[in-house]
Amino acid sequence: IISVNNKGYKIVDDTDVLNVDEIKYDRLLFKEEVESTNEEGKRQAVKENCDRLLVTCNYQSKGKGRIGRSWVAEKNRGVYMSFVLKPDIMPQEISQITLVAGIAVMKAINSLTGLKTKIKWPNDIIINGKKLVGILSEMSAEMEKINYVVVGIGINVNEDEFEGELKEKATSIYIETKRRFKRSDVINSVAEEFNLCYDKFLEKGFSAFVEEYNESCANVGMRVKTVGGREEIKGRAMGVNEKGELVIDDEGEMKTVIGGEVSLRLENNKYI
Repeated sequence: IISVNNKGYKIVDDTDVLNVDEIKYDRLLFKEEVESTNEEGKRQAVKENCDRLLVTCNYQSKGKGRIGRSWVAEKNRGVYMSFVLKPDIMPQEISQITLVAGIAVMKAINSLTGLKTKIKWPNDIIINGKKLVGILSEMSAEMEKINYVVVGIGINVNEDEFEGELKEKATSIYIETKRRFKRSDVINSVAEEFNLCYDKFLEKGFSAFVEEYNESCANVGMRVKTVGGREEIKGRAMGVNEKGELVIDDEGEMKTVIGGEVSLRLENNKYI
């Protein structure tokens, strides 16, 4: 805040500091700073009565992405949140929760901001070809039993710009809308939509989401290739099946890949 003689005061810093009282969630763990909400979620997951716990913070110093990548965080700008879950499903179905989370986050952001984001299989929300949200699911499981799943969600909210290689790859709600959003509003919207979608998933399975997912998936119809799996698969992405696997038409042969096992790249490296 600055003062000007004979005019009064002016706010010049629009930093949005999270207020825990503004987050409307029954089972909430809020911390000013953590290294990673997923890591904190995993620490909480061994405790009793932690199912549906939401872990969030004002800032995370060592955010995590898929395949060992880091999630770059700017203080007081983004949303970092993780859900601790204990679903009664088989371990091989865990990747479906990531897809359900993608639908929930996309719907929440689109409703709150008016944007028309899409899902990049299996775990990103994109707009105008750039990444807006990353989702990382981690679990502890035995052969036929899940101990817990932690679903981490990182959202670029009020970042003004990105530097280096991120400049061409990342965007924020502010960059796309030219409007600032309270991060607590984003958290509340995502939490509400996530619980609605998660309840539906537990009741009906992923098959209830297949049509909606494919309508929102930016990969459908695109020529793609897999990276990091046992073999490289190239072809046209046809959408996901009832198991949440991505179906790829490889010269007439339909092949499937599971989220978490591989990364996906466009052959021309650009979304429409």
